[in-house]
Amino acid sequence: MGKLIEIEQDLTKIQQGVILHGCNTKGVMGFGQSLALRSAFPMIFPPYRSYCQIANKMGRNILGRVVEVQIEDKDLYVLNGLTQKDYGVDGKVYADINAIERVVNHAADFASFLKIPLYMTKIGCGFGGLKWEDVSKVVQAAADKHGIDIHICNKPKTELLD
Repeated sequence: MGKLIEIEQDLTKIQQGVILHGCNTKGVMGFGQSLALRSAFPMIFPPYRSYCQIANKMGRNILGRVVEVQIEDKDLYVLNGLTQKDYGVDGKVYADINAIERVVNHAADFASFLKIPLYMTKIGCGFGGLKWEDVSKVVQAAADKHGIDIHICNKPKTELLD
């Protein structure tokens, strides 16, 4: 049995573990958590963008796939989970719950294998448009299946004031 543990934590400050975040399949990290992680760890962007560009040229559906990037020589990995085809800030639902299920299971398996913590935000619930009450069930099922605690990171209150 795994647990979901909500914490106040800026994902860009994590030093060791697996960081999972949701991305679109267009190869764009233009706002939200993706942009914050891209700014903190620039090396996560080129492999993600290249993967999306090649898949799109070939007409492949890559929803639910994961692009894994190790950060330098650290025991730190950023997993770019492809959870939505499009993106926007218009209140529409862009995230796909089935894709989220696949990427969270992938990340939980990855972190469990490496025996390091897994961190993520409320994936798909910001600009993705989904509700945490729905997504949390999928995340909890992955935690249970892989026997791992998943740290759900909320922005620290001091950052909310900025």
